[in-house]
Amino acid sequence: MTAGTDIAAEIAAALAEAGEATGSGALVCTIKRASGGPVTPWDTGAATAAYFEVTALADEQRLRDINGTLIGQTVRTLMVDATGTVPLKSDVIAVGIRAAAVDANTEWAQILEVRTTAPGGVALYHELDLAK
Repeated sequence: MTAGTDIAAEIAAALAEAGEATGSGALVCTIKRASGGPVTPWDTGAATAAYFEVTALADEQRLRDINGTLIGQTVRTLMVDATGTVPLKSDVIAVGIRAAAVDANTEWAQILEVRTTAPGGVALYHELDLAK
């Protein structure tokens, strides 16, 4: 392992530990990726999808305009570990659902933006902005 991948593993462990300390345990989410193209939250073709689990921390921020006035919009962001699959904007994610628990009633959130922190070219973590 390189120093960067060691740090990414430490961040993944820290995300799980933070979930234990601030909530009811690590927040495990499932990314759904279509094998034949993009998946929408309304896609029911689960047989053609691959599922990947990630550990995350969730945050919601109320947006303000340039003058500091709330504009009535909220952005939900997940900080996810970079030790596994790299999330794509074409993926969808089920927050707080393990891959084994995915069923026809699972609610999927669209990933609007993926920001990767990768100093020196090694991904340490990803930030995902989700559609409400």
